[in-house]
Amino acid sequence: MSIFSLTIWRHTASTLTLLVFFLGCGKDKDSSSQPKNSQKLFISAIEKQRIGAYEEAIEILHQVVKLDPKLVATYYRMGLVYVEMDQRNKAITSFNKALEIEPQNLQARLKKGEVYSKMTRNDLAVAEFLKAESIQPNNTELLFKIALEYWYDQKLKESAKYYRKVLAINADHIQTHLNLISVYEKLKDWNRAIEEIEISERLGRETKNDHAIAIAKRKLAFIKGRMGMTDKDYKRKTQPPFD
Repeated sequence: MSIFSLTIWRHTASTLTLLVFFLGCGKDKDSSSQPKNSQKLFISAIEKQRIGAYEEAIEILHQVVKLDPKLVATYYRMGLVYVEMDQRNKAITSFNKALEIEPQNLQARLKKGEVYSKMTRNDLAVAEFLKAESIQPNNTELLFKIALEYWYDQKLKESAKYYRKVLAINADHIQTHLNLISVYEKLKDWNRAIEEIEISERLGRETKNDHAIAIAKRKLAFIKGRMGMTDKDYKRKTQPPFD
């Protein structure tokens, strides 16, 4: 089962083509009785959302619900509209309805977590993201989100754990290395922080990322100061001795 695939908008000289696919959405195979105009209404709701007519979009989506109360995509879309309206509690309610029908719906789970994050309910955001992880455990973007939420909640060891999960999949993810520097700083694990600085600086040079290089150098200067380490001490610590 699946929700609607995301709508694809393509602008030509004077036309706008909208492709919307219905892919089951919790319906039985013999469900030919689904009202045909529910698709038209759904497309109309997306049009209203696109131009910022949010109240009208919600009204139309409620009509779709009356026609087909088990269509996951309707509740998911309603949640997206409420997010744009900054009505976060209603957005969560809509995502919950989608998840009641399809608990393994990754997109609804992620969006619900993102709404909680915006509400600074980091514990609830993490709970949703962890459920999403069980659906897609190798999603580096998701793992990064979990690490970040743990950071905001000052659960530093858990944050480091999830950043390392990201690196186990993509060892060259430079933002993860940069974020780990801050985590290890907070943990006062200076040696690991220095390791991450060196990796970040190397990746910055390889990718010509001057911003990353600048951050790494600034972090190194701070840590050397905290450790009372001179440049000579640092070189002795990080460079192997000659035989």
